[in-house]
Amino acid sequence: MSGPRPFDAADPGTDEATWLLDPRWDTVPSTSAADLVAPFEQVVVIAPHPDDESLGPGGVLAAAAAAGIPTHVVLASDGERSHPQGSTDPAALAAVRREEVAAAVAHLGASVELHRLALPDGGLADHVETMAAAVVDLVGDRLALVLAPWREDGHPDHHAAADAACLVERTTQAQVALVPVWLWHWATPDELPWDQLELVDLGPAELRAKAAAVASHRSQVEPLGPGHGDGVLLGQHVRVRFERVVETIIRTTPLPRIPREDGSWERGAAFDAMYAADDDPWDFGSWYERRKRALTLAVLAKERYGRVLDLGCATGELTHGLAGRADAITAVDLSESALEMARARPPARSAPQVRWVQGECPDVLRELLETGEVYDLVVLSEIGYFLTGSELLSTLRSVRRLLADGGELVLVHWSHPTADIPLDGVAVHAQVRSVLGEPRVAYRDADVLLDVYGGQVR
Repeated sequence: MSGPRPFDAADPGTDEATWLLDPRWDTVPSTSAADLVAPFEQVVVIAPHPDDESLGPGGVLAAAAAAGIPTHVVLASDGERSHPQGSTDPAALAAVRREEVAAAVAHLGASVELHRLALPDGGLADHVETMAAAVVDLVGDRLALVLAPWREDGHPDHHAAADAACLVERTTQAQVALVPVWLWHWATPDELPWDQLELVDLGPAELRAKAAAVASHRSQVEPLGPGHGDGVLLGQHVRVRFERVVETIIRTTPLPRIPREDGSWERGAAFDAMYAADDDPWDFGSWYERRKRALTLAVLAKERYGRVLDLGCATGELTHGLAGRADAITAVDLSESALEMARARPPARSAPQVRWVQGECPDVLRELLETGEVYDLVVLSEIGYFLTGSELLSTLRSVRRLLADGGELVLVHWSHPTADIPLDGVAVHAQVRSVLGEPRVAYRDADVLLDVYGGQVR
């Protein structure tokens, strides 16, 4: 990386499609936020300014607090210079931001402790040792995880905070991970240190806590006043990077390239056990299921398709509805038990164009890519929230490559909160929308989320 460069928060910046559709993410190791913090006796975040604790590692902080791990935010400055041309006196702005960061930290976890250093905003390069000493006092001889902004984030205070974290690492047992904040705005994927990255999957509770924490910084996400210098600093085009279903950390030493742990067997066995106990565990004859299938078929742009990919087909209820409108269907499910039922149903015997495939996203999609086949329609029906954040994004990258020119992608999910699975429908649809833009069709009601991307009605 050539070094930090001047940037303007009002600029559009690098869009999420450019960031998240880059295929190099598929080589990056991933872990859950809970697993990341589990080995540590303490988690400490060095925040150069109020909001840095939420924007970068907010999900990790929330996971640590929820796990009962002592968690601290060392706030280096009060952020009094966030609006240098604004109408608000810096001392008054500092007071506002102190209240905001206290509220944000409370959203991340009631047990999170906030430590103010009141160092000068914009002048932290002269206080690296002071920041490091404050963290060393907290860490002592504990095995701690210390998080700070990425050194090459484009802001001198972020560089100083990273230097302080690395000084702590040299003098204690602490391990350091650095978190990009402004880099997502001004940089490009080619400027990421790919061999040092790790993806951290966030769950619904962590995503909600992080969103509430970011929203607490009202002086940054709303206009500070009516004056020319009082504009919004963290517009939605900036905040979208901190609404991802993953956070990205950069290790201070390169990570070995290790394969992701394959959880497919465990999940597959769990679904097989469900079908062993009940041959209709999802109640496919219910009004919700029948209505959802009818809605899905109704929003499709074409009367007939060439090749269709049905991901999460289960026992084939939707697949058979699609079969009357497709020349060929590849129907994929993780559960071999579900596929056996699908193959045995009488409609399956009269639908020779359906190929039933056992596999799990995203791995099965990489196998399909190797065939060179493309699809006119891809359907993801109620599988997005069974994937971790990194798996969801990898699935989306592969689906984009599998779609033919002018092809359609349909997502449909239950809209209610979920339990004991990685994500919920709201998070899945929001993440896909941030990457692909506005869908051609967007339907919402009390039970169903349905989005269609691509295709044109003729």
